[in-house]
Amino acid sequence: MEERKRERLIFWIILIAAVLVRCIGFVRIPAGVNQDEAMAGVDAWALSKYGTDRFGIRLPVHLTAWKYGQMSALLSYCMIPFIKLFGFGTLAVRLPMLLAGCGSVALVYLAGKRLFNARVALGLMALTAVNPWHFMQSRWSLDCNLFPHVFLLAFWLLLLGLEKRRYLYASMIFFGLTFYCYGVAVYSVTPFLAVFALWCLWKRQLKCREILLCIALFLLVALPEILVMAINFFGWSTIETPFFTMSYFPESIRSADILFLNFSFEQLGRNFLAMIRTCILQTPDQLYNSLPAFGPLYHISIPFMLLGAVSFTGDMCREKDMDRKTEMLALWGFLLTGIWTGLLTFEVNVNRINIIYFPLIFMCGYGIWKVVRRWKRTLPFIGAAYAVCFGLFLGTYFTTFAGEIGRLFNVNFLEAVKEADGETEYARLYITGNMDWQYNLSMAEILTHYACEIDAAYYQEKTNYNGGRELLPYSERYHFINVDYEQTADAEGLYLIHISELDRMPFAYRVLKEEGNYYLLVPAEPE
Repeated sequence: MEERKRERLIFWIILIAAVLVRCIGFVRIPAGVNQDEAMAGVDAWALSKYGTDRFGIRLPVHLTAWKYGQMSALLSYCMIPFIKLFGFGTLAVRLPMLLAGCGSVALVYLAGKRLFNARVALGLMALTAVNPWHFMQSRWSLDCNLFPHVFLLAFWLLLLGLEKRRYLYASMIFFGLTFYCYGVAVYSVTPFLAVFALWCLWKRQLKCREILLCIALFLLVALPEILVMAINFFGWSTIETPFFTMSYFPESIRSADILFLNFSFEQLGRNFLAMIRTCILQTPDQLYNSLPAFGPLYHISIPFMLLGAVSFTGDMCREKDMDRKTEMLALWGFLLTGIWTGLLTFEVNVNRINIIYFPLIFMCGYGIWKVVRRWKRTLPFIGAAYAVCFGLFLGTYFTTFAGEIGRLFNVNFLEAVKEADGETEYARLYITGNMDWQYNLSMAEILTHYACEIDAAYYQEKTNYNGGRELLPYSERYHFINVDYEQTADAEGLYLIHISELDRMPFAYRVLKEEGNYYLLVPAEPE
């Protein structure tokens, strides 16, 4: 009894600490918003008001997003209740990922306890609580980053379902939902479930009718997304139903990211090397994915991960108890699913192979457990090493990273375009595609939608009112320009231009305001 009380106390200490540290200033850091985060938020806002995305597509199964590149829909749907509760803004947009991240800390413990024991589970939970990848992706919203959390929930239910079938059937619902988190689920989750089902059938862990019911439940949930994939692969027309819309995306280029649709051994080799660099060597990635000095898992984890993977594989092969072996095989399959994803997906970065990080944390924890079992006195030193790493990581995250990430999260542009839109005396806005770190007119448009809270009905030109103001129709008011091709001055227009473009303006101008690296300009009156 005392042991159980101590276990519960440690569980709650770790969980509360993990939640608190993830909540600190999560609306302010990262400052600004990522362009994909803004896209998901704008569509969620439209769905919350009209039941359509910003293009007017009713309850889309998959979001049109950038037109040439689509976006998974589940995260946007998860934002809706928070937008209803708190209004449209960064708080509501980021809360779903924050809650998913905090919840998965507890899920790691639950899955670890099922697979190993309470002590190992607490160790895995602590590793997750201090993990850089887990911490960083919990604090902002990227659609694909929901994938590993939903998969982990389904995985835990699957483990429980080997004993109690109601959990098995519940797991199929969440495995189906992974298809709405990230497109790679189609070629990663499906093989995982197929191989696991064949194993359970072979070893008589599950009956044929139970597997058939699982398939039915899985397809019931996943089928709309599967049909979207089929529609776009075969070039079929959009299918509208009373409940949702399965869209055809004529401009999509996403299939180019999948190896088996464009196979070459050369690309397979590059994919493999990218996976090794990203997951094992932990070389620098995009700043919003990992801090170079720490990597997604800390560099001190490398030997523990390798030891854990080798030891776990050996222990699984030697295991005599079939129930235990099947559970271990499920975790091994989780790891192989991540590897399979890395091999098939074009030169992965951290967020593209996010499915692999939970099993790598499990392998790291297993490796540490093996070391501590043999040399008990190493535990305080290993714990201290991770505590120091986490302390240094937090120090860097809330100082250096906080200062650098705002530029990559478009904070200067967001502030400047909001200021420009507030200048009510100008009928038209001409907005640069210079984001202060890259040039992208589509990005400028979606960030303008986010910062200026452009209503979907106004964007679709069903009304000339936006935010209580009567304006010109959207296509007449908002113009996203490249100054190198813009020749005619608009006397009634306001220009938002990056500092680097001032010397390339094709007409004389007068500076109205300066907003960081951006200037609000109006054409100079002729003398």
